[in-house]
Amino acid sequence: MEKIVLVGYMGAGKTQLGKALAASLNIRFINSDSEIEHQTGMSIGQIFEQYGEDYFRNLEKEYLKSFDMKDPFVLATGGGTPCYNEQMTVLNSLGTTVYLHCSNDTLFSRLKLERDHRPLIAGLSDDELRESIEYRMNQREKFYQLAKINLSEKDQNVEALIRHLHQKN
Repeated sequence: MEKIVLVGYMGAGKTQLGKALAASLNIRFINSDSEIEHQTGMSIGQIFEQYGEDYFRNLEKEYLKSFDMKDPFVLATGGGTPCYNEQMTVLNSLGTTVYLHCSNDTLFSRLKLERDHRPLIAGLSDDELRESIEYRMNQREKFYQLAKINLSEKDQNVEALIRHLHQKN
């Protein structure tokens, strides 16, 4: 059975596709951000606000270090998870990593509606949001590209992802 790790920028659809994929395969869905929130009793926004991004990245690292899932799963990671603390290597060791690639325009159209719920982009104007996406994607793309499967926007559905997973194995 599969152990699948979804990576990509915030707003790429990791949680939405991950839940659908896990349901389709009848396996456990895990969202690393939700797990960290549960463990700390704080929202990601509160963690960022009170302790900063470095503290949060260390929580991610510790969470993945303790991740010992023997049963099949679909794991949706935070957008920055693969980009810090050599985490992409860890993620690749957990299972089949899948990069959900989206254009900057797609990310902008999704994130402009969600910015109040995302600590890294909360309060940004539209222009600032576009600049932030472009800047961070330029930094992060090289990490995302280390995934075992690169899934284009047109293939970001359960059927296409399962097809890619079978081709990879």
